[in-house]
Amino acid sequence: MKKNILNIVGLLAILNVFSQQYIYGDLHSRYKMEKYICFQGENKHTLSKPYQIEGNISKIYQNGIWDFSAVRDSSHIIILPFLSLQEANTPSIATRKLNYSSGLQFNYLSPDFFSQIRIGFQKGFVDNSRFSFKRPYAPSAGYLDDTNSFSFKNPIFQGILSYKINDYITLCVGNEKNTFGDGYRSLWLSDFSPAYPFLKLESTFWKVKYVNLWSLHEDRYSKGFSNFKWASSHLLSYNVTKWMNLSIFESIVWQNKDTLVNRGPDINYFNPFIFFRPVEFGIGSADNALLGAGAKFTIAKHYLIYSSFILDEFLLSEISNRTGWWGNKYGIQYGIKIFDIFKLDGLYSILEFNSVRPFTYSHISSKQNYGHKNHSLAHPLESNFHEFLVLLGYQKNNLDFSVQYHFQKYGIDSANINFGGSMFESYINRYGNYNQKIGQGNLVNQHLFIVQFSYMISALTNTKVFFRLNSLNSKDMNDIKNNNQFFNIGISSRLWQYQQDY
Repeated sequence: MKKNILNIVGLLAILNVFSQQYIYGDLHSRYKMEKYICFQGENKHTLSKPYQIEGNISKIYQNGIWDFSAVRDSSHIIILPFLSLQEANTPSIATRKLNYSSGLQFNYLSPDFFSQIRIGFQKGFVDNSRFSFKRPYAPSAGYLDDTNSFSFKNPIFQGILSYKINDYITLCVGNEKNTFGDGYRSLWLSDFSPAYPFLKLESTFWKVKYVNLWSLHEDRYSKGFSNFKWASSHLLSYNVTKWMNLSIFESIVWQNKDTLVNRGPDINYFNPFIFFRPVEFGIGSADNALLGAGAKFTIAKHYLIYSSFILDEFLLSEISNRTGWWGNKYGIQYGIKIFDIFKLDGLYSILEFNSVRPFTYSHISSKQNYGHKNHSLAHPLESNFHEFLVLLGYQKNNLDFSVQYHFQKYGIDSANINFGGSMFESYINRYGNYNQKIGQGNLVNQHLFIVQFSYMISALTNTKVFFRLNSLNSKDMNDIKNNNQFFNIGISSRLWQYQQDY
């Protein structure tokens, strides 16, 4: 069934006409795109990333050494090398090692077809002492191959194929990342986890953008009959006015196979025009359901104010009685983005607050949680945390500069008791039923300060030479400290925002 779906979509992608493309990149390279879409574009939908761009709008691209926009108008195959080479953030100077990835990227854009495929290899090491209370993993890369040396190595095969069905609907298939939300973080779907196979429909008409995303994820944390699980998600974005946008999100996660049946891609969740919660009840399912809502306001062509809410489970009576019931699982985000501060083109800032209650995103088994390859599909801190962050950045032609600070309070498990901070642990083995609050367990206060300067040397693959200072200071309730200062020089093809800020 899985192979048949992908084969059909691949065939359609070759036979149909395409006139739109997807644009990747890190926070800096997306700055001009977001500013244009928010304040100048006719249909202001910024919730779904990578951005879906029609035609060649040169003003939205970061100017680099190469003419970024002109080469994207080419109708022939472009083969480009991509590269990442930097020192690994290992605990001591004596164990310094290199992380690297390299390969080739194949771009093709024509009136008939769009594709972007990357083939290569990556290898590296991680400092798992920073998050040893969770599973061992290589952030954004996947599983560790050796948990003793904290090393990973794996081939890279990522990319997308896409075509336009008509003036309103675009179909895309690939093995890549997706993001839902306007914030620096996302409580719905972020680009923190490794890439995954997906099928996506994006429909844009009138004042509405509607996204259907079906994806396949992997989990080895819990024993089971299959290491795979499926997710089916909806995102609805509605421009109420020129300055106000409202949105709705939902997602269902289910096991590929359990004790009763080999479900695979459940056909009940492949209807793009229905809400899933009634379907879940209708088929007698205990699948993991997530609901969300959001709002965005654009003011004076320089300010974007946004908020989002994620709801995993709740009982209204328990909320109104303020019992701290464990099953009231939800999170909230507030933020503001300021563009062109002091009327200086390229100077911007982000202020954001995120908070998620214990046990959110978790389930009876990790086979049904909102995760992929030991990573959260949403916020990297997962649940049971508060976070405040501020970022000041500047982007001008080839140059990028940013300073960011994060203050994070989160509770971790203690004495083998599940306090709700690790979403891969079953919520059955929880710490009580009532008086659950954010920060319970072993409370950690953490300060993270990052300064980064980069210079772009290849615009097509967003490859930059960078200098980064990362300073982390944390202390738990037992006065155990973790102070880690790391200065890094390297070169990296910033195809996605690489998060090292948690």
